[in-house]
Amino acid sequence: MITTILQFFGGFLLWMCNFFHSYALSLIVFTLLTRLVLFPLTLRGKRSMMQMNALNAEVQKLQKQYGKDKDRLNEETQKLYEREGVNPMGGCLWSLLPLPILMALYYIIRRPLLYMMALTEDQVTAAIEAVQALGYDLGSSAYQEIHAASLMQNSEVMSAVQAAVGDGADKLQAINFNMLGIDLAQTPTLKFWENFDTLGVWCSVGLFLIPFVVTALNFGYTKLSQKTNAINGQQAQANDSANASMKMMNYLMPLMYLWFGFIMPAGMCVYMAFSAIFSALQELICARMLRKDFAKMEAERQQRELEAKEAEKQKKAEIAARRAAQEEEAKKNRGKKRPKKAKKGVKDQPTQFSRVGVRSYARGRAYDPNRYPVTPYRDPADVLDEQQLEAEYAKRGHKLEQAEPEPEETAPEALTAETGETPETSVETPVETPAEAAETKPAKSADELFAEIQQDAAAPRDDNPES
Repeated sequence: MITTILQFFGGFLLWMCNFFHSYALSLIVFTLLTRLVLFPLTLRGKRSMMQMNALNAEVQKLQKQYGKDKDRLNEETQKLYEREGVNPMGGCLWSLLPLPILMALYYIIRRPLLYMMALTEDQVTAAIEAVQALGYDLGSSAYQEIHAASLMQNSEVMSAVQAAVGDGADKLQAINFNMLGIDLAQTPTLKFWENFDTLGVWCSVGLFLIPFVVTALNFGYTKLSQKTNAINGQQAQANDSANASMKMMNYLMPLMYLWFGFIMPAGMCVYMAFSAIFSALQELICARMLRKDFAKMEAERQQRELEAKEAEKQKKAEIAARRAAQEEEAKKNRGKKRPKKAKKGVKDQPTQFSRVGVRSYARGRAYDPNRYPVTPYRDPADVLDEQQLEAEYAKRGHKLEQAEPEPEETAPEALTAETGETPETSVETPVETPAEAAETKPAKSADELFAEIQQDAAAPRDDNPES
C-alpha cells in the first residue's frame, strides 16, 4: 500500500521532470503545490496559534496565582481556553503536517528507480550491479539508486542498465540532476576539497554551502513565524517572556536541518530550502488575512477584561461597605446590655371536657368532643321523608343550650358560719332523681339532635294509643 502511494507521487515528480527538463525545478514546483494544498490547514493552525499567543498574559497571571497547585492551574487554564474558544492543540497540528511529506519525498529521492520509474526490486538490484560492473563507485548502499540514476545520462550506462532490467527497459528515463552546475544526486560533505578532482571545484563548494543556506532560511522562517503569531507589540513581548523555555528549541530545529543537509542528497536540501521560503510567504499572507479579525477579537477581549475588573472592584466595595456597617453596629451595641429572653407563655388551662373525676387532664388538655362531628350513617337506598323530619323537629322544639357552670363548692368554714353546724369528715353523696338527672344532663349538639330525630322517624310506630 505504501509502495503504491509513493510510486504515485514519484510518477508525478517524474512527469514534471520530463515536462520542465530539470530535476531541481520539478522539486520547486512540487514544494509549491504541496504548500497550496495545505494552505487552508495552515491558515486554521495560524489562527489557533495567534489566539494562544493573545492569551499568554492571562496564562501568566494564572501561573502566578496557582503556580504551586498544578491541578488547579491546569483546570483554570482549560477554563480560560474554553471561554475564549481556543484549541491548544490546533496550533501544533499544522506545523507537523510537512513531516510526513518530507519523509515520503526522502524515500522518493533516495530510490528513484523503484518509486519514480516503478521498477521491481529484482530489476533495481540488476541495474545497480550493471552500473558497478562498468567500474563506477556508487558509494553507500542507502544512495546507490540515485547515484545510478544520475549516471544514466551517459549512453553507455543507459544501455547496460536497459540490458540488465530486461522487460523494465521501457520504464528507464534519464533525469537531469544538474542545478547551476551542482549535482543534486550527490551528498554534501564537510571535507569538500576531497571531491575537487571527481566533482569539480564549484560543485564541491556548492554542495558544502547548500546545508548552511537551508539552515539560515529555516531560522529566518522561525523568527518570522514568532513575530506574525503576535497581534501587537505588547503581545509579542509577552510571547517572548512566556516562551523563554522554547528559545533553545527554536535554535535546535534549524540546526537539525543542518545535520539533515550533510546526510541526505542535495535534492532534499532544495526541497527544505524552498519549503522554508514558501512557508514564510504563507506566514505573511495568513497574518495579513487574520490581523483585522484578531484586532476586533482583541478589542472585545480587552472590553471583557475591563468589565471583569469593574465587577471585581464593585464586589470589593460592597464587601467593604458591609464590613464598615457591621463595625459601626458593633460600636453602637458595645455599651448596651443584651435584652433578656422573653419568658415562655403560661400554659393553656384544661377545658371542661378534659376532666374525668379528679383527673384534670384525663382526656387531654385541649380535648373537645365536638371538634370533629360525626355524621350518622344512612343507607343510600332508604328514602327519607323530609317533611316528616321537619315536623318532628318543630314538634319537639329543642334548642341548643349552653352548659351551665358548676356551682362553686362552699368552704367548710363558711358552711359552719351559716348553719352553726360542724361538717362531718365523710359526707354521703345524695342519690339523684330522674328529674334531677335530666336537669343536670348536658345540652346536646345539633348533630346529635338530628341523629336522634332520624332514629325516631325510622323506628316502627304503634297505632294503639293506649299502649
